[in-house]
Amino acid sequence: MHALCIPPFRSFHASWSLTPAADAARAATMVHAGASPSWEQMWAAGLQPGQAFDVGSASATLLGCLSRDSYAGRTGMRALVPGCGRAYDALALVAHGFDEVVALDLAPTAVQSARAFLAASEDAGAARVTCVEGDFFEHAGTYDFIWDCTFLCALDPSVRMRWAERTRTLLAPDGVLAACVFPIAPNKVGGPPFALSPQLLKDLLEPAGLRCEVVEVDDSERHVPGAMKGGNLPGTALLLARPAAAS
Repeated sequence: MHALCIPPFRSFHASWSLTPAADAARAATMVHAGASPSWEQMWAAGLQPGQAFDVGSASATLLGCLSRDSYAGRTGMRALVPGCGRAYDALALVAHGFDEVVALDLAPTAVQSARAFLAASEDAGAARVTCVEGDFFEHAGTYDFIWDCTFLCALDPSVRMRWAERTRTLLAPDGVLAACVFPIAPNKVGGPPFALSPQLLKDLLEPAGLRCEVVEVDDSERHVPGAMKGGNLPGTALLLARPAAAS
């Protein structure tokens, strides 16, 4: 097993973190603590591929996860990507074998960007990605696989338990949550992005009825947002969670 990727940490790129003014605006206008309008503001301002939190391609953490196991072993399986951004990861899940992937984002311009990316990809699998504008906490459905990558870390900490409970509700009885635990930065204060840790996710998910497994990843599978390429990266881990009844 590889060592957990927690390199020395100094600072985040300002191009990803919200400014104090944006954070104040978020608090004043959000529908709930997990529904910040600041992300739509970033997208509407012209967020480019590989800029800020946009990776520019599928997350290396997801690709590593999918390379080690088959999560779409039967026909008709569905996956959900909350906070999907340009839907790079959704397309990777289609390539893995899912018959339908729902790419969900609260920001209207993010959903438009996802649809544009999929159309431009000329990938036949893009037809199996459904881009949905909506609130994760109000989203309904049943999914065999949920991929959380920089979604939880973007939410206000006050809604973390709601996130865990909603995730459990959306998972099929034998479903799997795969969560990219990022950023692992013990000295980081505030956010978004808010610092995460494998133990934090376990403390959220286990009371919600999920059993958790932490998978250590090597450097090649670290999650690298566009703004952090070539810089000092926080740590990354992968957490897999399944309904306890399925054990």
